[in-house]
Amino acid sequence: MIFLLTTISEALVYTCFALLMGSYIFSLFPSDLKPKIVVSRKVKLLAVAGIAIFSFSPLLSLVTFLYEDYGLWQTLKSIVFTFEVGKSWLFLAIFSIVLGLYIFFFDKKTASVYSVIAIILIFVLIAILGLAGHASSISPVKGFITHFTHFASVVVWVGILLIVSWFSRNTENWVNFLKWFHVMALYCFAIVIITGLSLMNLSMEWSAYADSWMLSYGQSLLIKHLLIIPLIGYAFINGIVMKRKLQKEDHFDPRPWTKIEFFIILLIFVATGALSQQSPPSNLAQILSSEGISPLFALFYDGTIQPSLNVQFLPKLDSILLGTVSICFFAVSILSFFKKMSPIFSFIMSVLVVISAYLALLFSVQVV
Repeated sequence: MIFLLTTISEALVYTCFALLMGSYIFSLFPSDLKPKIVVSRKVKLLAVAGIAIFSFSPLLSLVTFLYEDYGLWQTLKSIVFTFEVGKSWLFLAIFSIVLGLYIFFFDKKTASVYSVIAIILIFVLIAILGLAGHASSISPVKGFITHFTHFASVVVWVGILLIVSWFSRNTENWVNFLKWFHVMALYCFAIVIITGLSLMNLSMEWSAYADSWMLSYGQSLLIKHLLIIPLIGYAFINGIVMKRKLQKEDHFDPRPWTKIEFFIILLIFVATGALSQQSPPSNLAQILSSEGISPLFALFYDGTIQPSLNVQFLPKLDSILLGTVSICFFAVSILSFFKKMSPIFSFIMSVLVVISAYLALLFSVQVV
């Protein structure tokens, strides 16, 4: 229960950051380069509160483990003031209050400098969050810089997508919006991929990627990577195809399709939240000995668990067929846009892309 609560809370933290970042980035652009965007001060303040509240979730496992022996108040005081993760959360909560006060008093100001200051405060919060991450504990300087760059790029890109999907009042100037957002999204996506691979390399050797699938950490990482496949498809639709579509049909509403892209990103946030709750496979044999294999991986392997286990690929007919089915689902999810089918149908096809690709990979592995 705690694991599920923490995973969802982590995803909500990422969403709150994205909402705040996207709303202030939009305010920097003139009205002819964006649709009409309205994000109320109340929504922004709720997002700030969400950062402070939901970021506390990783501490819940410590609280539930210690409070029976020391009492709830003593446990909370000890965790917040003596544990590094607790101190990081305390700083995050304090700066969240600072950002909340700034929004409360200055949100109605229209000068660009006020939005720039808000963005700087959000970056400070991202930096504090990065100090408490896995990467910073493994490599304090390189890990922190990489995590900060990775997460900042994510919230800039996803934040703009979130705001235009859910807070746009019309579709005017959408083509003009796509001209600058498409370029920004490409740069952010490239940075996210590069820094993401670097973060992955901090936790494991490249050669151990398939071996990590035996662990819950590796399972979450694999699902996260597979979700990128439909994400690329929707980026193609919403970034390239949509521009041509709107030039021919200016009455077409692109927002349902950007919402579907955001839902895929939300699933990636959930996978990332699950990832952050697992032990990174820096020492695969030791984690296998202490924690055993992942329950998901156990569905495909029922042999003896040994620390020296390795995963090898051995494609079989069923895995090849599943891979082919995954490609077909992906093609259908893209073609559904051209056939003017429901975005929900396309989303279902995208989920099936991930499921069939996952099964294709897991049915191809052999543990030796």
